Amino acid sequence: MFKNEHIPLNTTIVQLPLDISLLEIAAYLQQGKAVFTELNDVISLFTPEEASLLSCFKASTLHELVEETSYFTTQAISLPTSSLLPELIQTTNRPLLIKDKKGTVRGYAALLDLYQASVLEQHKWASYFAVLADTVTDAVTVVDRDGAVICWNHVAEELYHLPSADVLGKRIGEHFDVETLMVLKILDEGRVIRNTYHRPRPDTHVLINASPIRDGHGQIIGGIATEQDITQLVRLNEQLTTADSYGIAQVEQANDLFSLISGKGPAIGKVIQWAKKVAATETPVLLIGESGVGKEQLAHIIHQSSSRAQEPFLTLNCGIVPSGLLEAELFGYQGGAFSGSESGQAGKLEQAKDGTLFINEIEKLPLDLQAKLYHSLTQQTIIRSGGTLPIGVRTRIIIATTADLAGKLAKQEFRPDLYYALNVISIRIPPLRDRTEDIPAMVQMYLKQFSLQYQKPVPTLSPEVLLAFTNHDWPGNIQELKNVIERCLILSDEDTIQLEHLPTALQQLQPSLALAESDNQTSIRAKISEDEEMIFIEEALVKTGRNKSAAAKLLGISRGTLYNKMREFGLE
Repeated sequence: MFKNEHIPLNTTIVQLPLDISLLEIAAYLQQGKAVFTELNDVISLFTPEEASLLSCFKASTLHELVEETSYFTTQAISLPTSSLLPELIQTTNRPLLIKDKKGTVRGYAALLDLYQASVLEQHKWASYFAVLADTVTDAVTVVDRDGAVICWNHVAEELYHLPSADVLGKRIGEHFDVETLMVLKILDEGRVIRNTYHRPRPDTHVLINASPIRDGHGQIIGGIATEQDITQLVRLNEQLTTADSYGIAQVEQANDLFSLISGKGPAIGKVIQWAKKVAATETPVLLIGESGVGKEQLAHIIHQSSSRAQEPFLTLNCGIVPSGLLEAELFGYQGGAFSGSESGQAGKLEQAKDGTLFINEIEKLPLDLQAKLYHSLTQQTIIRSGGTLPIGVRTRIIIATTADLAGKLAKQEFRPDLYYALNVISIRIPPLRDRTEDIPAMVQMYLKQFSLQYQKPVPTLSPEVLLAFTNHDWPGNIQELKNVIERCLILSDEDTIQLEHLPTALQQLQPSLALAESDNQTSIRAKISEDEEMIFIEEALVKTGRNKSAAAKLLGISRGTLYNKMREFGLE
């Protein structure tokens, strides 16, 4: 993650052969160059400060000197390394030879300089981590091998109302029920936890990620956990469930049609605010948004909230109707133009006279029909295909698009006159992934809708399911959400919708506990005998009423692993 800073390194150094004389070595040292040599994997290092010591020995060559004394013997370390301190364990106070990761000697450094650099490095790491812990928006808890808290950031203080002064240095179990602490479980079992719903206290709901901390030898020395507070999300879901059961939603909808657009978040709030204003006018409206965001629903509500509510509301999707039939669909045709009928057929613009016509995928309307539509808007008349007489209409137009019409305008793929005539007021409807705060309300609305359709009681959602909903990107937007809710209601025979009722893609967003992929990972089998393991599995099945998903979660293993164990022990 981080790279070591440069350590104090003397790079003026040469390697000399063993048959060189001490006089020649002294010459190198007097020039400020260090010398090193190697005999039988033993490294000897001579620094310029040690030039005067050579005369104290009887040897005349470098080979004789290294055999005569071990005073100049040293060790070599390779950099970069994760930490300098483990490398400083020596049997001598000699300077160290420094190699790069390819084994090439880069220089040497005094032991004291390396120690000071190592201490500075540790201080920097501590500063990095302290700032990181207080920068993230999740609660961060770090414990040592004994479960004593060594990090408790300000988000954790606010989440649990426990100041760090009361927690740091003390065992985490003093403030929480030991059985509910995920960070202690990873100390004992070496498990990695990802995006898992957790309830550390009765009134606190979190999404937890936790990992064991291992030293260079793979031994667990502590654990770290980050927790995202989802208490308000869970409570909102509970409140909405209660509100629906008492009919509060129906009262609101009876008084305000815009309450049918579920959501109280700022993104959809602005959409509703603007839609209410345009509903009171006659001006055309441009709705922009991805497929499935609810453009037609909003157009219908605008119509129903306007003075035209008692008049027709018709729709035309330019992406569905073949281009050869679009003119007849939109403007109608005169008698005899196609079928020989004298009366002909009115188009959608004429049928919706005094009402509202919602035209979807307007970008797929051919350019010649765009010109005809522009003329109809400005003159408030239409001419049927094959006809010559203008017919007066006062139809209000609401159009919708998933495309960038301004971009099409620049490419001359959309007529500028029609664009500016329609784009008096444009409302951009945000995709569902940008308004996750509205998902609980929408879920409750669709649960009630499909419960009535299938004659079932309105179920509740498990926290894991609600969490999976908020983690999903919803590329199909509201339509995809409706489909998922309908699926869950059909498949569920209980009062609560569980993860198993969701499509596979959503189940994967809320994974269960996973064993860390490590040679040193600890498994149940490594700690207990097969007889004890079978007893544990039997007890878990009894406690969960033989619900295999719940039993697997209780044991901290996958459902597939549980099935394999059951077959192995003959528990099926």
